[in-house]
Amino acid sequence: MTLPTPSRGLEAPPSDDVSTALLANDRISDIELSSPQTTCLARARKSRLLYFGAVLLVSVTFIGGLLIAASARKCTEDTSTLISAKHGAVATDEPRCSVIGVDVLREGGNAIDAAIAGTLCVGLLQAHSSGIGGGGFMLVRPPGGQRPLLIDFREMAGGAATEDMFSKDIKQAQIGGLAVGVPGEIAGLYSAHQRFGKLPWRRLFEPTIKLARDGYPLSTLVYGQLLTMEQQILSSPGFNTTFTDGRGHLLLPGDIVRRPELARTLDDIARNGAQAFYRGRIAASLAKAVQSNGGILTTDDFANYAPVDREPIETYYHGRRVITGSSPTSGSVLLNMLNIVEGYTLAMDGPTAVNYHRIVEAMKFGAAQRTSLGDPSFIDVAANVSKQISKQFAGDIRANISDTQTFDVSHYDPQYDILNNHGTTHLSVLDKDDMAVAITSTINLEFGARIMDPVTGVILNDQMDDFSTTNKTNGFGLRPSPNNKIVPGKRPLSSTSATIVEQNGRVELVIGGSGGSRILTSVLQVIINVLDFGQRLDTAIDSPRLHHQLLPHQLSVDPLFPSSLTSALASFGHKIAPLKHGSSVVQAVQKLSDGTIHAVSDARKHGVAAGY
Repeated sequence: MTLPTPSRGLEAPPSDDVSTALLANDRISDIELSSPQTTCLARARKSRLLYFGAVLLVSVTFIGGLLIAASARKCTEDTSTLISAKHGAVATDEPRCSVIGVDVLREGGNAIDAAIAGTLCVGLLQAHSSGIGGGGFMLVRPPGGQRPLLIDFREMAGGAATEDMFSKDIKQAQIGGLAVGVPGEIAGLYSAHQRFGKLPWRRLFEPTIKLARDGYPLSTLVYGQLLTMEQQILSSPGFNTTFTDGRGHLLLPGDIVRRPELARTLDDIARNGAQAFYRGRIAASLAKAVQSNGGILTTDDFANYAPVDREPIETYYHGRRVITGSSPTSGSVLLNMLNIVEGYTLAMDGPTAVNYHRIVEAMKFGAAQRTSLGDPSFIDVAANVSKQISKQFAGDIRANISDTQTFDVSHYDPQYDILNNHGTTHLSVLDKDDMAVAITSTINLEFGARIMDPVTGVILNDQMDDFSTTNKTNGFGLRPSPNNKIVPGKRPLSSTSATIVEQNGRVELVIGGSGGSRILTSVLQVIINVLDFGQRLDTAIDSPRLHHQLLPHQLSVDPLFPSSLTSALASFGHKIAPLKHGSSVVQAVQKLSDGTIHAVSDARKHGVAAGY
């Protein structure tokens, strides 16, 4: 295997420069990895030389895997790159995709166009986490005072789904055809473009089609995920011809990945719109792939899918308008936690142990509130959401928070245990007209249901695991919630919380994250870091985080969190557990009072934003 020779490097500019150096030209194939990911790739390549030297001594697979995995782990210690721009910015967790999004803005496209192009790109380059075989949510804040909109393109249970379909084997909700929900991403992106897009639909697909057809270097991040399921990759149709060298070995970081089948699929959709995905040869092939792996989805399920427009919800935080998604996202939980901590003098006192304890207690109450949510098309959650976002309810909760101790689970009054999800991506976009888009997309667990249709090249989700099954725990060992039971046509509850913050009618912050239930707590802490602790956006995102989701009843602490504060939190009675540094990532764009735009993609996932 031959490592690619880069034709052009793209260096991240200093934080006080407009990031024109990150803009792609017409030759998308020339886009190189930038900033932290360049360093990570270089480390992986160096490790690869050591890998082959180790052949003389011991097992290649064992030593090589350890060396490259260690290189990938080291990458999580990089700091995020702050991009400064004048007109617009895109923050994705894949540097090349941020560049592609900004290129769209430069050509006269708006935030919707950039979000679509960036999302398609991430679905290709980070195939373990998202893609057109999955779904998600798009929060849109149009320019000129128009009402915000949430486009729900979450995956949907098929028409033959039953409440007890996983009662005999819950693992079938995670791997195999039964795990697949009807994908919604293409329908959601198309719906947004039809109403708000400026550039032609096909133009937004062109960069990703080119990368899929001509090839791109495999990143250390995706390689690490492939390594965890190596034997399955080597024997699974589609995967074994995409991510291997043809001789029974996984591709290594830097090797070129080509996905011609997916390129043809994307080209068909680009030419013919969303109907090309939901009717005709693509839908027929995907349904066949699902059924051949034991699933129940039919071509009718694909034809019957449609995205849903939902009213966003909002609160005010220190005079700022905070807009986020309504159920089946967990946006009301984020607003509940913000309302709780608003009553404390965080800005005045700073990041003290007591303030962190208060934030953690808000997390615990928020996690309990999440248990009452579900798909509003099937469960009446309006009263619960209204209560959760009210200031009075937050005040009642605050009265039950002690500044000297934490409590057991029953104190927080959960109705049921909470669920979790993984394998997600988020991107934030702000354009020159103050149009903001926050979009979160997922295929759930890493590589979804572990099914790649070899005909279309589409990797299918395992979103059915986000539903609840009676008397069964899901892939994360968590118990079921009656509000989230499987019903044909229903959409599972999501932890996503794409958020837009306004000040005096102007966009100030566009933010969201990935990492399952850690999305909520990560976004909460970054907002507090920026608005209360006055941190610059890159510092706010890089700062080590805490996480509490009530069950398991432990406080997960980033290893980089100050040990003195960790000890202080333990003295309040919190049971301390380790939190993997890269377990959640945040992408954000901020507009400063002087009009300067800052954009940051979390270095925990090797992301780099772009702007112009």
